[in-house]
Amino acid sequence: MSFFLSAAISAITILLSCAILVGGADVPTLHGINIVEPSNEELPLPSKPGMYQLDIVLKKGNNLAIRDRGGTSDPYVKFKIAGKEVFRSKTIHKNLNPVWDEKVSLLVESLREPLYVKVFDYDFGLQDDFMGSAYLHLESLEHQRTLDVTLDLKDPHYPNHDLGSLELAVTLIPKEGDFRAAVSFL
Repeated sequence: MSFFLSAAISAITILLSCAILVGGADVPTLHGINIVEPSNEELPLPSKPGMYQLDIVLKKGNNLAIRDRGGTSDPYVKFKIAGKEVFRSKTIHKNLNPVWDEKVSLLVESLREPLYVKVFDYDFGLQDDFMGSAYLHLESLEHQRTLDVTLDLKDPHYPNHDLGSLELAVTLIPKEGDFRAAVSFL
Protein backbone atom coordinates (compact mmCIF):
# COMPACT_ATOMS: atom_id res chain seq x y z
CA MET A 1 0.00 0.00 0.00
CA SER A 2 1.39 3.38 -0.94
CA PHE A 3 2.28 5.95 1.69
CA PHE A 4 -0.39 8.40 0.48
CA LEU A 5 -3.14 5.76 0.44
CA SER A 6 -2.11 4.61 3.91
CA ALA A 7 -2.06 8.22 5.16
CA ALA A 8 -5.49 8.86 3.62
CA ILE A 9 -6.99 5.77 5.28
CA SER A 10 -5.45 6.81 8.61
CA ALA A 11 -6.86 10.32 8.20
CA ILE A 12 -10.36 9.01 7.48
CA THR A 13 -10.17 6.71 10.50
CA ILE A 14 -9.05 9.59 12.72
CA LEU A 15 -11.72 11.92 11.33
CA LEU A 16 -14.44 9.34 11.95
CA SER A 17 -13.19 8.72 15.47
CA CYS A 18 -13.17 12.49 16.11
CA ALA A 19 -16.78 12.68 14.90
CA ILE A 20 -18.11 10.25 17.50
CA LEU A 21 -20.55 12.08 19.71
CA VAL A 22 -19.31 12.25 23.28
CA GLY A 23 -22.28 14.06 24.80
CA GLY A 24 -24.82 16.78 24.20
CA ALA A 25 -28.47 15.88 23.76
CA ASP A 26 -29.31 18.73 21.34
CA VAL A 27 -26.90 17.53 18.61
CA PRO A 28 -28.59 15.09 16.19
CA THR A 29 -26.69 11.87 15.56
CA LEU A 30 -26.89 8.98 13.14
CA HIS A 31 -25.32 5.80 14.53
CA GLY A 32 -22.99 7.83 16.74
CA ILE A 33 -21.74 10.12 13.95
CA ASN A 34 -22.25 13.85 14.42
CA ILE A 35 -24.31 15.17 11.50
CA VAL A 36 -23.98 18.85 12.37
CA GLU A 37 -22.36 20.85 9.57
CA PRO A 38 -18.56 20.96 9.84
CA SER A 39 -17.06 24.05 11.39
CA ASN A 40 -14.09 26.03 10.13
CA GLU A 41 -12.11 25.17 13.27
CA GLU A 42 -8.82 23.40 12.78
CA LEU A 43 -8.81 19.69 13.45
CA PRO A 44 -6.96 18.64 16.62
CA LEU A 45 -3.53 17.11 16.18
CA PRO A 46 -2.84 13.63 17.53
CA SER A 47 -1.44 13.70 21.05
CA LYS A 48 1.99 12.30 20.06
CA PRO A 49 2.95 13.60 16.61
CA GLY A 50 6.46 12.09 16.88
CA MET A 51 5.65 8.37 16.92
CA TYR A 52 7.60 6.17 14.51
CA GLN A 53 7.85 2.50 13.73
CA LEU A 54 11.45 1.37 13.36
CA ASP A 55 11.72 -1.93 11.47
CA ILE A 56 15.11 -3.60 11.83
CA VAL A 57 16.51 -6.74 10.27
CA LEU A 58 19.61 -7.89 12.14
CA LYS A 59 21.31 -9.64 9.24
CA LYS A 60 24.77 -10.78 10.30
CA GLY A 61 28.08 -10.05 11.98
CA ASN A 62 31.48 -9.94 10.29
CA ASN A 63 34.88 -10.66 11.87
CA LEU A 64 33.59 -10.36 15.44
CA ALA A 65 36.02 -10.40 18.36
CA ILE A 66 37.32 -13.66 19.81
CA ARG A 67 36.22 -14.05 23.43
CA ASP A 68 36.41 -17.82 24.07
CA ARG A 69 39.46 -20.06 24.53
CA GLY A 70 38.74 -22.07 21.38
CA GLY A 71 39.25 -18.98 19.19
CA THR A 72 35.54 -18.31 18.70
CA SER A 73 32.67 -16.54 20.45
CA ASP A 74 28.98 -17.14 21.12
CA PRO A 75 27.59 -13.75 20.05
CA TYR A 76 24.20 -12.20 20.65
CA VAL A 77 23.02 -8.61 20.12
CA LYS A 78 21.06 -6.19 22.30
CA PHE A 79 19.29 -3.03 21.10
CA LYS A 80 18.66 -0.18 23.55
CA ILE A 81 16.85 3.12 23.16
CA ALA A 82 16.97 5.75 25.92
CA GLY A 83 18.68 3.26 28.23
CA LYS A 84 15.91 0.67 27.88
CA GLU A 85 16.58 -2.74 26.33
CA VAL A 86 14.11 -3.20 23.47
CA PHE A 87 15.48 -6.34 21.78
CA ARG A 88 17.81 -9.28 22.33
CA SER A 89 18.78 -11.64 19.53
CA LYS A 90 19.29 -15.36 19.75
CA THR A 91 22.81 -16.60 20.54
CA ILE A 92 24.84 -18.07 17.68
CA HIS A 93 27.36 -20.51 19.15
CA LYS A 94 31.04 -20.74 18.15
CA ASN A 95 30.89 -18.27 15.29
CA LEU A 96 32.73 -15.02 14.49
CA ASN A 97 30.61 -14.42 11.36
CA PRO A 98 27.11 -15.19 12.64
CA VAL A 99 23.95 -14.94 10.54
CA TRP A 100 20.91 -13.97 12.59
CA ASP A 101 18.39 -12.77 10.01
CA GLU A 102 16.10 -11.64 12.85
CA LYS A 103 13.39 -9.01 12.41
CA VAL A 104 12.00 -6.64 15.01
CA SER A 105 9.59 -3.68 14.86
CA LEU A 106 9.99 -1.02 17.54
CA LEU A 107 7.73 1.91 18.40
CA VAL A 108 9.94 4.99 18.84
CA GLU A 109 8.71 8.22 20.44
CA SER A 110 11.68 10.42 19.58
CA LEU A 111 14.33 10.35 16.89
CA ARG A 112 16.70 12.24 19.19
CA GLU A 113 17.63 9.07 21.08
CA PRO A 114 19.96 6.86 19.01
CA LEU A 115 19.64 3.10 18.78
CA TYR A 116 22.45 1.70 20.93
CA VAL A 117 23.64 -1.68 19.65
CA LYS A 118 25.78 -3.92 21.87
CA VAL A 119 27.24 -7.33 21.09
CA PHE A 120 28.08 -9.86 23.81
CA ASP A 121 29.67 -13.30 24.02
CA TYR A 122 27.41 -15.67 25.93
CA ASP A 123 29.17 -17.52 28.76
CA PHE A 124 27.14 -20.17 30.60
CA GLY A 125 27.12 -19.48 34.33
CA LEU A 126 29.45 -16.49 34.04
CA GLN A 127 29.11 -12.84 33.16
CA ASP A 128 28.83 -12.42 29.39
CA ASP A 129 31.80 -10.74 27.67
CA PHE A 130 31.43 -7.41 25.89
CA MET A 131 32.31 -7.70 22.18
CA GLY A 132 31.65 -4.18 20.91
CA SER A 133 29.02 -1.51 20.45
CA ALA A 134 27.81 1.11 18.00
CA TYR A 135 25.17 3.82 17.68
CA LEU A 136 22.62 4.27 14.91
CA HIS A 137 21.41 7.88 14.83
CA LEU A 138 17.71 7.73 13.96
CA GLU A 139 17.51 11.39 12.91
CA SER A 140 19.73 10.57 9.92
CA LEU A 141 17.36 7.91 8.53
CA GLU A 142 15.19 8.65 5.53
CA HIS A 143 11.50 7.96 6.14
CA GLN A 144 9.71 5.14 4.31
CA ARG A 145 12.91 3.77 2.79
CA THR A 146 14.79 0.61 3.73
CA LEU A 147 18.50 1.27 4.17
CA ASP A 148 21.29 -1.28 4.47
CA VAL A 149 23.54 -0.21 7.32
CA THR A 150 26.95 -1.50 8.41
CA LEU A 151 27.87 -0.65 11.99
CA ASP A 152 31.55 -0.81 12.96
CA LEU A 153 31.79 -2.16 16.48
CA LYS A 154 34.01 -0.34 18.96
CA ASP A 155 35.01 -0.54 22.60
CA PRO A 156 34.73 2.93 24.21
CA HIS A 157 37.82 2.12 26.33
CA TYR A 158 39.87 1.07 23.26
CA PRO A 159 38.43 3.06 20.33
CA ASN A 160 41.20 2.06 17.91
CA HIS A 161 40.57 -1.69 18.20
CA ASP A 162 38.69 -3.29 15.30
CA LEU A 163 35.93 -5.45 16.77
CA GLY A 164 34.17 -6.36 13.54
CA SER A 165 30.86 -5.11 12.20
CA LEU A 166 27.13 -5.78 12.06
CA GLU A 167 24.91 -5.58 9.01
CA LEU A 168 21.34 -4.32 9.44
CA ALA A 169 18.46 -3.24 7.23
CA VAL A 170 16.42 -0.43 8.78
CA THR A 171 13.16 1.26 7.81
CA LEU A 172 11.71 4.28 9.64
CA ILE A 173 7.95 4.77 9.24
CA PRO A 174 6.09 7.77 10.73
CA LYS A 175 3.04 6.48 12.63
CA GLU A 176 1.28 9.74 13.46
CA GLY A 177 1.57 13.35 12.51
CA ASP A 178 -0.31 16.23 11.07
CA PHE A 179 -3.04 14.28 9.31
CA ARG A 180 -4.51 17.46 7.79
CA ALA A 181 -1.89 17.11 5.06
CA ALA A 182 -3.04 13.54 4.40
CA VAL A 183 -6.67 14.68 4.16
CA SER A 184 -5.73 17.03 1.32
CA PHE A 185 -4.78 13.99 -0.79
CA LEU A 186 -8.32 12.52 -0.56
